[in-house]
Amino acid sequence: MPDTTATTAATPVPATVPAEPAAAGGPGTGRSAKAAPARRAAGGAAGRTARGSGREPGHRNEVVVAGRITAEPCVRELASGDRLTTWRVSIARAPAQQRPNQAADPITCVSFQEAVEERTREWRLGDVVQVSGALRRRFWRSPKGSASVVEIEARTVQRISRCPDPAASAEPSQS
Repeated sequence: MPDTTATTAATPVPATVPAEPAAAGGPGTGRSAKAAPARRAAGGAAGRTARGSGREPGHRNEVVVAGRITAEPCVRELASGDRLTTWRVSIARAPAQQRPNQAADPITCVSFQEAVEERTREWRLGDVVQVSGALRRRFWRSPKGSASVVEIEARTVQRISRCPDPAASAEPSQS
């Protein structure tokens, strides 16, 4: 019997900031070239990688989210000299998927790319943006032990709409 289930094609996302080369330590990646050999050596499990992709067959890590800025972009320089841009986007859930006291999902986004840093510089609280990238889990040591966080490492970003400036629409006060 033929398969009658409908499939949906992925909607292409406009690339407003070109993706950087995936090579570790390459120009513009913001990553230290010293760490590149370790990342290359990690490769696929026992060398089983999809041809030319550097990952196992069937594996895919692509994320596209759109939502409101709830933490403005902040740039900090790491001890390695890399510059990390961080911001948070809140994505509203569909009414049927909302849980009590959680109508939206706050997602932290990061990028090491200079082009993304430049593009996010004018973003403000309430702006609606789209972010494309990959999920990453980052680990570090803290005084309380090891810690981790899951973030979106952005490859492309785009502001969809600007939040109206409340100061611009306010009438001057009468004294």
